[in-house]
Amino acid sequence: MATRAETVYAGLVPEDTIARFDVHQIIQHIGLMVSFVLLVITGIPLKFHDWAISQAWIGMWGGIEVTRSIHYFGAWLMVGVGFYHLYYLWYSTAILKKPFPIKMIPSLSDFIKLFQELGYYVGLRKEMPRYDRFNWKEKFDYWALFWGVPVMAVSGFILMFPVFATRFLPGWVVPTALVAHSDEAMLALTWIVMVHIFFNHFTPGVFPMNTSIFTGRVPRERYRRDHPLEYDRLMGIPEVVDDEADNEGIDEKNDEGADETGQGNN
Repeated sequence: MATRAETVYAGLVPEDTIARFDVHQIIQHIGLMVSFVLLVITGIPLKFHDWAISQAWIGMWGGIEVTRSIHYFGAWLMVGVGFYHLYYLWYSTAILKKPFPIKMIPSLSDFIKLFQELGYYVGLRKEMPRYDRFNWKEKFDYWALFWGVPVMAVSGFILMFPVFATRFLPGWVVPTALVAHSDEAMLALTWIVMVHIFFNHFTPGVFPMNTSIFTGRVPRERYRRDHPLEYDRLMGIPEVVDDEADNEGIDEKNDEGADETGQGNN
C-alpha cells in the first residue's frame, strides 16, 4: 500500500513524464535557491545601506545585526550545498560509476551547436541542433557556479573575519574583497534574474513555471523537444550519428532516467 507521501507525490507528477533529477540534485538545487534568496534579500540592503528603503527593510528584519546574521546563515548554507555537491560528484563518479560529470564537461560540440543555434535564430538554419542530456546553455549555467561561489565564499570569509584574515594577508585584501564580493553579487543577481529564470521558466512551453527541479521529472514532449538525442536513447530509438555523441563518447543506453542526471537546468 502506498504511503500518504507517495500518494500526494503521485498526484503532483503527471504520468507522461521522464525522470531527470534524483533526490540529491533536487535537495541541492533547493538549498542553493534558498541560500541565494537569503543572500539577496539581506545583502542588497547591506550594500546600499544609506538608502531609505534599505534602512526600512533592515529595520523590518530587526536591525543590521540580525540582517547580517541571516546573511551569514545564507552564506554558510550555500557553502554547505557546494561541498554536498562536490561529495555527490565524487561518490557518483568513483563509487557508482555514473557518467554525469563527463557529460557535463564542455566539448567542441557545444561551441559548434552554439553557432548552429544562433544560425537558427537568424534564419540561416531550418532546424535547431539536436541536443543530448545537456545543451551549451545548461553547461554554462552549471560551470558559472564554479567561478561565482568560490569568489563569493573567499571574499565573504575575509569580510566576515577581517582581523583573522589580515593576520596572514596584507590589509588591502579587505577593501579588495569588498569590491569583489559586491560586484560578483550584482553580476550573479543580474544573471539569475535576466538569463537563468527567463530560459528556465518564461520560455514558451514552460511558462509560468518549470517544476522539474522540484518533482525531478520533465514532461515527455518537452524532453523530446529539448533533448532529442537522449530521448531517442531512452526510448530505444536507433541513434542518429551526431557530433556531440561522438565527441563525448556517449554510447551507453540510459534506461534509469534520473540515475544518470546532473545539475543542468530544465
